Amino acid sequence: MRWEGKLDGLPTVLNRYLSSLQDCLSFIVLDLNKSPDTTILSNYLQGGKMFRALLAFMTTDALGMGLAMMVPIASALELLHGASLIHDDIVDDAKERRGQRALHVQVGMGPALILGDYLMLRSVSLLQQSQDYFGLQRVTDAVKTLTSYAQACCLGELRELTAVSEGDQEDEYLHIVEGKTASQFAASVTVPAILGGGTQNEIEALRTYGRNLGIAFQIHDDVLDIDEDTGPLKLSDPRPQPNQRLPLPLLYLERYGSPSALQHYRQILEAENARHGQIALLLREEGILDRVQNTQAKYLSASLQALDSLRASEARTHLSLLAFYAVDQRPPIS
Repeated sequence: MRWEGKLDGLPTVLNRYLSSLQDCLSFIVLDLNKSPDTTILSNYLQGGKMFRALLAFMTTDALGMGLAMMVPIASALELLHGASLIHDDIVDDAKERRGQRALHVQVGMGPALILGDYLMLRSVSLLQQSQDYFGLQRVTDAVKTLTSYAQACCLGELRELTAVSEGDQEDEYLHIVEGKTASQFAASVTVPAILGGGTQNEIEALRTYGRNLGIAFQIHDDVLDIDEDTGPLKLSDPRPQPNQRLPLPLLYLERYGSPSALQHYRQILEAENARHGQIALLLREEGILDRVQNTQAKYLSASLQALDSLRASEARTHLSLLAFYAVDQRPPIS
């Protein structure tokens, strides 16, 4: 699949949704600043790109609904994502997030865990509070959908931390990604569709779009993590630790790499000043990145094909453009 020329219109597209994204961010900040105990979260969440909120607004637009009605819902989706990042950083013992100290470094492990849990519960609460606008049945269905995806995300995280199974490692990788990342993408498009009265066909099409886009997005993220030669490698990145799941590029290197490439890879890891760029160069020379891109393109294609079930519109085109953009470069939204 060739992507050249697919991204040209996205900056103009983004302008349509910038006001809604700003309203969403303002809603989040105001909500979290209501209590001095959660004010720190408003600063923590302001550094994100609000990609899931953008998906929610584009979905709303594609189904012919007003964007303003989805501001609290898009905010709920961003809160849920924020909770997953807090828990991720604790599990990974990450020191930074979005250019600032990770939350657990700022406030301690216990308070960070509780604040992450608070965001999850607050996300569901915001949906429930929209009952007067959307009606009991739609809100009940939306809450059920959101919580099922939140559970899938948690199980994906848990599966990543448990012992590596003896089965197919690519299947295992995709299963984890579907839980950790794709579940949030699917939630970001199906929850607005359910609340807005989308048909079952539209909801299923959007679910397929979100799931496949989320997988393609994570594969792209894995490549970026290895490709960015910003300094010496950390022991856990990308040196595999006990029970650590390999990102797809390294998984493919282990599976398809030549004996000489595997030997070179191990030499890089053993070197004192090992760098990401050295491994990225090896992956290119060995044709591994081409394999990874082919896999990513398969999920991107499935995502785009799912949109064919929606009525043709400018907003549907926006969703297509966003899919290409998500696996090439991230939207410049702060």
